[in-house]
Parts: sequence; structure tokens; C-alpha cells
Amino acid sequence: MNNLKKIFLVLTLGVASFSFSQSSDVEYASATINESYCIELDSSIDLKEFYSADASVFGWTSAVDARKHCGYHSNNLVTLTPDFDNGLVLIQIHADRAAAAYDVTWWNEYLQSICK
Repeated sequence: MNNLKKIFLVLTLGVASFSFSQSSDVEYASATINESYCIELDSSIDLKEFYSADASVFGWTSAVDARKHCGYHSNNLVTLTPDFDNGLVLIQIHADRAAAAYDVTWWNEYLQSICK
């Protein structure tokens, strides 16, 4: 049983490090977020999958606190991931999970509707 735990740990760390190394190639478009977690994507460009926003409005006390709060505001269509060390919120838009191919205007309206 102990060997099984070790194998699981090694696999988990391997997947995590692979995922982390892949995320460094991501280009983030600009977004804004306020203290109520209302997000607005940059509407001057086409919809992107990844955005980043300044997280200084939150005053998080730790990376754990940041993950907890971002987790509360993530859902099937939008994932918020804090970058505590850099003071950012990384936003992933899951357009592939939406009912249709919506533009950035629709996504901004949707994001406003879920922050109220």
C-alpha cells in the first residue's frame, strides 16, 4: 500500500510540473476585475481563452486565501486562478463549453450577470 501511495505522488507531481511548464507559453489578454469579482474582458480584441487582471483590489492575505476566493467564483464556463506572487487573477474562458460560439460582447454580458 505504501508503494502505491509513492507511485501516485510521483505521477501527481509529474502531471503538475508538466501542466505548469505548458502554462508558461500562454499569452494573456487584458481584463479587469473588481472587489465583487465582476470581470470585464478587453472588448477591443476578439475573444481569447486566457486573460489576466490586476488583483490588488482583493487584499488577499495568502496564496491559500486567494485560491479559496477564486474557487468560489469559478464555474463551468470561467476559471479564476490567482497568481498571488504577481498580484494577478488569471482568467480562463471555456468557450468550448458554451451553447454556441459567442463573441466577447456576449461573454462580457455573461460575466456581469454572474457577479451580481
